[in-house]
Amino acid sequence: MPTLPEQFDATPVLALLRDAEKGLIGFDRRLLGSLLQRRDETLAALSEFIRDEREDRLLDMTEQVFDLYRHFRSEAGIPFYIELLKRRGDTIPDELVEAFADLGAPAVEPLLKLHAETPEDDRPDLVFLLATLGVHDDRIRLLLEQTLASDPYEGALCIGLYGDPSLKPAVEAALSSLPEGKKTAEERKVLEECLESIAQPRAAHEPQEFEVLPLYPEKSTPLFDQMAPEDVLTFFDCPEKEYRARAAMSFTDDDYPDEIRDRLLEVARNDADGLVRGAALRALGERIEEEQVRELLTSALEKKRDEREEWLGALIGLAGATAEPEVHEAMLEAYGREECRAAALQAMWRSLDPRYKKYFASNLKSEDFDVRRQAIQGVGAFPIPELAFELVPLFRDEEVRDEALFSYAMAVEHHTTPKSVNKLFDRIAEKADGLSEDEEETVAVALDRRLEREGYEPVFFPAEEHDHDHEAETEPAQQPARSEKVGRNDPCPCGSGKKYKKCCGAA
Repeated sequence: MPTLPEQFDATPVLALLRDAEKGLIGFDRRLLGSLLQRRDETLAALSEFIRDEREDRLLDMTEQVFDLYRHFRSEAGIPFYIELLKRRGDTIPDELVEAFADLGAPAVEPLLKLHAETPEDDRPDLVFLLATLGVHDDRIRLLLEQTLASDPYEGALCIGLYGDPSLKPAVEAALSSLPEGKKTAEERKVLEECLESIAQPRAAHEPQEFEVLPLYPEKSTPLFDQMAPEDVLTFFDCPEKEYRARAAMSFTDDDYPDEIRDRLLEVARNDADGLVRGAALRALGERIEEEQVRELLTSALEKKRDEREEWLGALIGLAGATAEPEVHEAMLEAYGREECRAAALQAMWRSLDPRYKKYFASNLKSEDFDVRRQAIQGVGAFPIPELAFELVPLFRDEEVRDEALFSYAMAVEHHTTPKSVNKLFDRIAEKADGLSEDEEETVAVALDRRLEREGYEPVFFPAEEHDHDHEAETEPAQQPARSEKVGRNDPCPCGSGKKYKKCCGAA
């Protein structure tokens, strides 16, 4: 039986963390509240939790573990922070810098040890991190002096941050040894600024309270769409109706076996709540060709008009049967009822019946979020190219930006081939004023589906078993842009001619 929120406080913390990692518990404020009030148990559980990687995990909990350690501001988090440093990319994230700074002196020894084990090109990052601690230590001063001698620009930045007046003679000596000229202008400027900085007394670092609760939703459900079917089925018997409904809904658009069909039939007929019965009916639409399923859906459509969730669940389940007059009539009836319009639009785009294309344009700017969202999805699902341009302003609507990006990528007029999708990807990124990593994936998935619609294999996320031989003459589409690591002293990839650390790396 799943662990419900009211059982969190009575459940060991380690068990909660492992259930959250498997997607069986939503990581929300209810879970956090239980973890935060058990500080010692949670810290002990975190140490054990991060020790091993489990194959059955669905969720990478790195971010959640980091947030918990930051909240507790405990030295127990240092080994975890060190591992994050080892896996860092081009720079150290600000959040990690702040986490070390909040710990101060206890972080010095582990960072010095890591510095000694780190390749020389990556050591300046760690010297910078040690400087942010504000801990006066002769070993840190020595590293700062060595950095200043080998790289005046880098050393001056770190010493200015460190704020130790005892390093003033070393900075003055470095400044006086610089030859005049344009080539040393930047070093000269940063050294002068360093002298000004260390002349001012540096206030001791005051750790700020890290509020973890506002970072997470009030409520979050388990990851039904990702977990194994046998785990989903365990939620059909839980007392929380929302969980039962979402568990049933997760089988929508899924090719499930007969035993799950039988369980959905049982839920659709017997569950005590109409929301749950409606969700099961919606999922049963995947087996509409089967007589017992079709009879149940048709019966609910005829008899359940006064039980909205159940009626609409049957309507969406029957979306593939709009050739039947009663289904078409129910579709129009639901659309005409304001409280049912979002579900009607969903059923319409799921049907892919061209008779319903005309209903989407007028709803793209609806004040009702659910109606607006379903209208946007319909533009991509059919697709409706003549409405794609109306999605561009919706890129600025954070509530529906993801849906708008996906549907635009599916619908916009564009000759689609494996060679052309990169240009379309760049065009979408430009219109969207840039894409986050998650948004890049959203657009890439849409473009892969678009390729499949045209009879090509996906290129952004190709199937593992895919044979590429037939594309030998085709230039493979690039993955969404990912930067490779650039050395701090390498030329900046932006083409400025400067060293990376003095250009984009300085940001």
